Amino acid sequence: MEFEEFLTICMDDNSKTFLLSKSDQQKKLFVDSFNLIREYFPQCDCYAINNEKGNYNHAFRFGIKTSEEIDGTPQITIKFTKEALRVSLKKGVVKEENRVLNLVTIDQLRSILDSIKSKLRHKMEGSKNTPINYFKSEKGSDMAMTNDTDKCANEIQPSPLNQILYGPPGTGKTYHTIEASVRAAEPEKYEALKRNLALSTAKSQREELIKLYKSLVDDDRIRFVTFHQSYGYEEFVEGLRALTNEEKQIEYKVLPGVFKKISDDAANTNIKKSLELNANPRIWKISIDGVKPGAIKSYCFENKVAAIGWGHTGDMAQDERSPEENAYFEGLTSQNKNTITQFCSAINEGDLLLCISSAKTIQAVGVVKGDYEYKEQGILDRNDFRHTLPVEWLKTDLDLDIHSLNDNTNLVQKTVYELDRFTEADFFQLMEKNEISFGQKPVPETKDNYVLIIDEINRGNISKIFGELITLIEPTKRAGKDNLETLKVTLPHSGNPFSVPDNLYIIGTMNTADRSLAMMDTALRRRFDFIEMMPDCRVLNDESGMPYCLDIDGVKLNLSKLLLTMNERIEVLYDREHTLGHAFFMPVLDALNSGEENSDVKAFSELQRIFKNKIIPLLEEYFFEDWNKIRLVLGDNRKKTDAQSQFVFIQQHTASYNDIFGEEHGLETYDDKKTTYKLTDFNDESGAWHQALAYQAIYDASVLEKQDKSANSDKEPNLAEQTVTGIESETSNS
Repeated sequence: MEFEEFLTICMDDNSKTFLLSKSDQQKKLFVDSFNLIREYFPQCDCYAINNEKGNYNHAFRFGIKTSEEIDGTPQITIKFTKEALRVSLKKGVVKEENRVLNLVTIDQLRSILDSIKSKLRHKMEGSKNTPINYFKSEKGSDMAMTNDTDKCANEIQPSPLNQILYGPPGTGKTYHTIEASVRAAEPEKYEALKRNLALSTAKSQREELIKLYKSLVDDDRIRFVTFHQSYGYEEFVEGLRALTNEEKQIEYKVLPGVFKKISDDAANTNIKKSLELNANPRIWKISIDGVKPGAIKSYCFENKVAAIGWGHTGDMAQDERSPEENAYFEGLTSQNKNTITQFCSAINEGDLLLCISSAKTIQAVGVVKGDYEYKEQGILDRNDFRHTLPVEWLKTDLDLDIHSLNDNTNLVQKTVYELDRFTEADFFQLMEKNEISFGQKPVPETKDNYVLIIDEINRGNISKIFGELITLIEPTKRAGKDNLETLKVTLPHSGNPFSVPDNLYIIGTMNTADRSLAMMDTALRRRFDFIEMMPDCRVLNDESGMPYCLDIDGVKLNLSKLLLTMNERIEVLYDREHTLGHAFFMPVLDALNSGEENSDVKAFSELQRIFKNKIIPLLEEYFFEDWNKIRLVLGDNRKKTDAQSQFVFIQQHTASYNDIFGEEHGLETYDDKKTTYKLTDFNDESGAWHQALAYQAIYDASVLEKQDKSANSDKEPNLAEQTVTGIESETSNS
């Protein structure tokens, strides 16, 4: 059955409109899926949900539904993703992990239907209805299909538009931004990744996640910025920058910041995709044989090229040219040389070309479609017009004034140069304002999602950085198709209107040891979802849930208990926001699981390094060098006997002022003694830092008791020794 015939026979008007907006691949896949399901279940009913005009959450269900029912009984649901289809089965039909299928080929569906055919045979005995039957029967009623809740589709939970991952240092906040950003940018691919049974190990899953993350970063759909004390509105939104122009003069330009750039890209993702622009297109001004209409210009428009003169320079793509060609090039003015160089090597595929018709207006807009080409024969009767670029001219009959867009600057006589006073987003906005359409190819209604990761978001001055945009990031104030409360502001420097699109996700990270949540800007707190990330000792367990242990000369060192015990003490002495994150111990696990020879020894060396360079300095900062509290965290206060002293990490020494200064020191009004602290030498091989039992004693007090018993047993002589000693004593006395 052909697609048009299928629409006529089976689909109502709203479903027709919806299906026509999809790609040819999706159309074919849906028709094949429909026919295959009917092949396995000939009597099943097919009906649409979310069937209002313009609703792009449209879906099709297969099961049983009479014309009188508001809610049917579906067994299979088909929804459209960006590139393919998603098939969902009712809960209980198959195992949960196999219930949702991202359909790319029809063979995938066939294997599923083979496995459920006998189970669903009697639950799919409907009246062979299709959406057009329900449309006819409900034409005069107020029955709403949207009341039919999704009983079988495993819906992907949407990511919050604004979220902040917060917690103590080392809890994996920045690490988890990779997962959060991929989930926001490509939710379907993320879900497919998690359900892929072949990716059974955490390491392989992480590798697949990183691969997807890097591809999104390469496409500029995920971007990263770190806030700091000197970061401001000018870097984040827009501001004046001092730049040097071609005449080596300083001029001030309004340039977009990180947030405005990604907002513009997110808002214009579909039009850029439709026009096949590159991720960061440059905009070029070009004059083709002057500004007036002419044969050369008409030829270029009709033959999809852009061309300039000075053809006697020879092919600029060649490394070597003839002496005559070189001499001709060197005899040109610097401005003309620059024009030729930019046209031949600086303009890239996917850039925009604006062909001017006066000092203020443009006549044509085109997209560069390939590389520079030298045409020896020239164009028409002008054999000097040999330098060409392939260009798809989108509009050639414009009379569009871009003077104000170009910062009220006239377009100069130079044949080719970059227009850097405005962005492609500004230009698209001007086109829309003047109701000019490019007539681009249709694209999917859903836009690609973009993600901005803001690391250390609480280290910057939020009010200063976001400015008036703090209101615009609210979900209800975002610019989107179905949002009636969209807000726009006029930016102070450029004077352009600006809104935040609803396909831009913001993910922040916040170290609670840096600044308490209570000190966060209230406006920020209200507009973000806060996701707490605390130390997770389960990360230090293996796949069976058993804790990883280092085996050092028979001593089993439990990393999970070590972290848990220190954090319990820190929480009592300080607060939970200053506990130690599990990420501190991840290098130890990496060394332990490396599979190398003596991996336990290498892991123990890594643990020593982490205590020396990470944990101890951090505890010093937390407790303002109150060494007694640091001793409490490490359990040194319990190590009182001589036998236990070898396990002390921080040595404590108390001396009277008389011992320190001598008598008559004049300090009677103060304490008469002073306690000082000293870290055990890290380089001392016999010191606590190099003994596994010392670390074990942090969480296990029985280690110290055993040490005392062992020391006492070594001191007690046995009975034979006592007898010999007594005889010797008597002989000596006699």
